[in-house]
Amino acid sequence: MKRVSIIGQSYDDFLCEQLKRREIFAEYCAVDELERFNFSCHLLLLDLRCFEQIVWAESVIRKLHKHTLVLVLIDRQQLKCDSVQQLIGQHAWDYHTAPFEIDRLARLMGHAIGVIRIRQQCMKEGGSNTSNSGPVNPVMRSAAMQMLSKNINRAAPTDIPILVRGESGTGKELIARKIHTQSSRADGPFVAVNCGSLISGVVQSELFGHEKGAFTGAVGSHKGKISQADGGTLFLDEIGDLPLEQQVNLLRFLQEGTFDTVGGTCAQSSDVRVVAATHIDLELAIERGEFRLDLFYRLNGITIELPPLRERKEDIIPLASYFCEKYTHEYNVGKCQLSKDACYALLKHEWVGNVRELINRIRRAVLLCENGLIKTQDLELKEVIVQPCFAQGLKTIKDEVEKNALVTAIQKHNGKMDIVASDLQISRATLYRLIDKHEICAAE
Repeated sequence: MKRVSIIGQSYDDFLCEQLKRREIFAEYCAVDELERFNFSCHLLLLDLRCFEQIVWAESVIRKLHKHTLVLVLIDRQQLKCDSVQQLIGQHAWDYHTAPFEIDRLARLMGHAIGVIRIRQQCMKEGGSNTSNSGPVNPVMRSAAMQMLSKNINRAAPTDIPILVRGESGTGKELIARKIHTQSSRADGPFVAVNCGSLISGVVQSELFGHEKGAFTGAVGSHKGKISQADGGTLFLDEIGDLPLEQQVNLLRFLQEGTFDTVGGTCAQSSDVRVVAATHIDLELAIERGEFRLDLFYRLNGITIELPPLRERKEDIIPLASYFCEKYTHEYNVGKCQLSKDACYALLKHEWVGNVRELINRIRRAVLLCENGLIKTQDLELKEVIVQPCFAQGLKTIKDEVEKNALVTAIQKHNGKMDIVASDLQISRATLYRLIDKHEICAAE
């Protein structure tokens, strides 16, 4: 738990006890004890209730670490005070008025701690990377995946809906979880719903919940996935498979933030961030009348396209090595590594099942290989005749992929080197160096 501190006039037993029940442990300091206060806290609750003069508050804020977030607690009538308004406007991350709604206050604190975590992660990454040209993730070496990771970093802290598109097995749920962990809702729940696996008759109950006696078999009330995700992220996987008659109910929730439980008599509300995913062509589904256009616009705040594995061969060997190490440790089978012929077979395979297929093949190979060396037959892939250049090892393969990427980009942009460099996410100086290295002519 991050360090949370409270500064106020007197210890509030009720507030501290309610926060403690939600696993938020706060240390308290009275205003007349500030000389003993540790100003390096992550989140400060500045309790201004019952104070007529708050000049001391600014001196406290000036001593805080620059990344400390301040949450002001005040009485409602204090909002009319100019000095309080100025303090909140200049220094507060948010404020909450008494009498407190503890759930809402805890949610605000959870969001604040999520922001703190993102800031710390960004500072850590900024300190460890001396150049912005390096890979964002060691397993995501391809330019497409590095750009995708950067887009996630930009979009995650907001509450804008995100639509993740990609073939089955490309890891759409992993992307959704990454968005959640990098958002201000990271301490809230992540609730995944596979819309394609829901039976038509129970979709509304699963999403929105039902009341006791709403239908035969409803022996008790049931919280739907939307209610379960309150304060967090709702991941709607395979949204294109959601029955048309239920799409209007989801649309109403996205527009108004309210929904009706099955058998309920009043509207419910839930504070969720929606991330949806699909492998189907939604535009084509809209033309066929199988998906609502207005729902598409609601879900498609930002689109993240996940490229299939066959289109980012630079990631295949790093991913295979990563999963090899992961399952070696998980199954406690000692060290494992990929043979050269296995690497070549991995690169030549079509990967119809994408990353999911790669995971299954590596996991099986880790258990079946002998002497800690994974061979082609352990992966159940076709034996590939090794080309003479392969004798030089993986460096040759990397150079071949690099050259092909350069030639493809140059042809695609008709030799406009500024656009080519931008597309490949490298500087023009690096582009010309690589062209010389691979002896690429303009005609290529």
